[in-house]
Amino acid sequence: MSEKTNKIAVMGCSHPYWSALQVGSQHLARQFARNGWQVHYFSAPISLIHLPLLFSPEVPDRFRCARKNPTIHENGQIFSYIPFSLIAPDGRALLRSRPVTHHWHKTMLPPLKQMLARTGSAAPSLLYIDNLSYHFLPDVFAHTKSVFRIMDMHERFSGWKGRARALAQKIAAHADLTVYSAKNLKSYVYSLGAANSMLVPNGVDLDAFSAVPQAENRPACLARIPDPVLLYTGMIDSRLDFTLIRTAARRLPNVSLVFAGPLDRSADIADMPSNVYFTGSVPHKGLPALMRTAAAGLIPFDVKDRMDEIRGIRPLKLFEYLAAGIPVISANWPEIEELQSPAWFYENADQFTGLAARALNKKDFDPAAARDFARQFDWKHAYKQMTDAIYLS
Repeated sequence: MSEKTNKIAVMGCSHPYWSALQVGSQHLARQFARNGWQVHYFSAPISLIHLPLLFSPEVPDRFRCARKNPTIHENGQIFSYIPFSLIAPDGRALLRSRPVTHHWHKTMLPPLKQMLARTGSAAPSLLYIDNLSYHFLPDVFAHTKSVFRIMDMHERFSGWKGRARALAQKIAAHADLTVYSAKNLKSYVYSLGAANSMLVPNGVDLDAFSAVPQAENRPACLARIPDPVLLYTGMIDSRLDFTLIRTAARRLPNVSLVFAGPLDRSADIADMPSNVYFTGSVPHKGLPALMRTAAAGLIPFDVKDRMDEIRGIRPLKLFEYLAAGIPVISANWPEIEELQSPAWFYENADQFTGLAARALNKKDFDPAAARDFARQFDWKHAYKQMTDAIYLS
């Protein structure tokens, strides 16, 4: 069976399309667009419960976009939406109750189907869901095929405790294909009863990260941060090993440990040494230049105390660091070890500081080999793997 000629995809996702935090679904949306699809990308709703967070990163922009829906990207191929609803699922007790998680969409203003109709688009041929909040999409839209993408075990997110399994099972039962981003998620996917599933791993926008730099200026966020830099990019939350970070920073007083990304409330950053810097969110398009400035990329996850939250992660930043041609210094857990990448693994602070010295020497690392490894994980391969499985089966 070939792809439908109208090639319209509706995606129910978590992060805004334009967010500084770019995860797999934004990358896959771009791959759909580059392959001739018109994409309607819906992210998590904004509601009155977000008003107390008005000065938090991205929240004002989400409200502005909710007033404007849709915003248009990629030469008119991607329409992104942030629905406004009177109520929405949240980690707090009442807002993760069944009436909210199952029926919040009925309070959406205007209704989702009406938002899509404003663009004059035909009915979608493909539904794509990675956010459990969008469990209702198959009930709203007539469609030909559907995909459920799983990036983690849903129950570990506070907003879904006690409600995730039933919704995940509902989506998996309907989906023509359930894809998961890491091998260690396979048993979880099977437990949901997915009839047709496959591993479609995270990847990298190889062209963006491996492009030869054109006399780049030093990134603005590093203007007052001295070299050399060890860089972490991504969400700064409780999965990071803050004890190790403090210890390593004290042992490397002449090295800047830079953390570029949104700061979650769970992050324990008190009493950090003065050579640890938090830049805040950096636009995704600025990450390649930021990485090329660094001596190494870091993945300092707390595998001792947070393994349940890390086990199913195959981090995008691993491929992005390697595509940018810099060494990777990482904690070790089965999913990342099985990749047999050029990453350097540590087990403790002594090994971490030893690997930092190795990176600073710049003699024991092959950037070309790193880029060659990353090449096999280009997002275009993930797109082809997924669409072939849907339309050629």
